[in-house]
Amino acid sequence: MMWAVTGWALATWLKITAALALLVAGCWAWLGTSSGWFWVAVVAAVWVDLWAARALAAEWESEARSSWWWTR
Repeated sequence: MMWAVTGWALATWLKITAALALLVAGCWAWLGTSSGWFWVAVVAAVWVDLWAARALAAEWESEARSSWWWTR
């Protein structure tokens, strides 16, 4: 069961990270690195990625608390 949750959390995080990387790459191609808006997009993407990773870790930890052997 935990491997399924771990796989789900990892796959979800990779999808979010890939989508954000594509958005940043699009901003880079459209705006270039000299634009302040590009750097705003980079900072926003990093913030969203960190927020998503923390949320997924909290979900994983909640599942771990209820299903791993040492909690039984």
